[in-house]
Amino acid sequence: MPLIVTLVLGTFLAGWLVPIELEQMQWEVPGMPSTYPIEQMCRPVFLGLLCYMPFIGAVGYSFMGTMDRYVSRNFISYFMMCTLILLLIYILADFTDNMERFRTRFDDPVVQALRFYGSQLPMFLYQILPYTIMMGTMWCLSKLSGTCEITGMMQSGRSLLRLCMPVFYFSIIAAMVYGIFGFHWAPNGSLYREMILKRKQTGVPASLIYKSEEYSRIWRVGIPSPFTNPGAPMRNLVIEQFDENSALKRQYIAERATWDRQASTWALDNVYVRDIAPVNVRPEDEKFSERMVCDFAEKPYQIISPGHNGRIDAMGTSALYEYLKSGAGTKEDRAKKRTEWHVRIAKVFSCLVLVLLAIPSSVTFQRRGTMKGIGIAVILAAFQLFLYRVFPALGEAGVMPAWVSAWIPNVMYFIIAVWIFRRNLAHRSFAEWAAAKMKGEA
Repeated sequence: MPLIVTLVLGTFLAGWLVPIELEQMQWEVPGMPSTYPIEQMCRPVFLGLLCYMPFIGAVGYSFMGTMDRYVSRNFISYFMMCTLILLLIYILADFTDNMERFRTRFDDPVVQALRFYGSQLPMFLYQILPYTIMMGTMWCLSKLSGTCEITGMMQSGRSLLRLCMPVFYFSIIAAMVYGIFGFHWAPNGSLYREMILKRKQTGVPASLIYKSEEYSRIWRVGIPSPFTNPGAPMRNLVIEQFDENSALKRQYIAERATWDRQASTWALDNVYVRDIAPVNVRPEDEKFSERMVCDFAEKPYQIISPGHNGRIDAMGTSALYEYLKSGAGTKEDRAKKRTEWHVRIAKVFSCLVLVLLAIPSSVTFQRRGTMKGIGIAVILAAFQLFLYRVFPALGEAGVMPAWVSAWIPNVMYFIIAVWIFRRNLAHRSFAEWAAAKMKGEA
């Protein structure tokens, strides 16, 4: 029954969300769908895979034995509980900070708040999932250890590592969900947040400037399209075209600009076109047209999104890779984005490293509590946040290679986790281990 239910549910979600994502890409990705780069085409594939993650978990669960299923049920229940509790606290705290904005800037604040926090779920989950996986592991195993169930299970001949295989299996699934969120939807939630919370008091989006390095154009938009409706016309525009020497070549001063999704063209209404002379503009260099169709390659989301103006946290992993592959930007900017790209991949594996750290910290075989080990694990997890600030900063500064700065925290914590695991596999506390070590040396 779980297999059938999760398969039907995943198929329904994939059939609903994937077409929406493909349509969304037509507003974001330059060019026609047939010319989209492979890194952008991964978005609907990963979204479909995300919909089938419960089914993948159910398949693994169906092949488990009775003992593995018991451990799995405990881990899943505690993991879900930790995730829901932290997510609720996160949303309530954020809503308290932004409640006044929703009340004064929207005609229907309740509906807009629900829509806003629905879009923020991937970003919130992306921030808390590594730690809820760790907390769920510690909560599950400390309870099983406190009731001596783990000791009884090990009497059947299984090692501690073998007993925790279900925890590793479902942690891998949760880490894959974490990685999929970080691929596009968590940064997109950050982007949506930036656009919504910066709305003016009247509800009109703030003016913006977008610079297209690839096409040597600058868009100065007085009233851009809202982020929730990118197909709406943009008003009061000045589009500046530069030549290969970065000299201003032409200006388009339009009252309104509308993008045609089918033809991938822009229609400018009541537009003045100025061809800039070497000295200044002469009357004969300016032409007026009630409607002009231009084949500008920029798309609405590129223009209205601050993510394309240097905000790394608002750029998806696919957008980062595409940016690096294009060779655009300065050396410093490319170093920052290259480091961020490696960090996002490394953080997926950090979920599993934290689980490996949590297992021996929450299991004990002596008549003592587990709070000391859990406390140490929590402190180490908090310190990991600091390391993911320090080492990536060194990578961005060029002190060390980007991939090295991204993976050093994982390597350090993997070594610590393996050391603690070996200590607990010996069924001894640290004091007993140290005494035995000193006795052996003597």
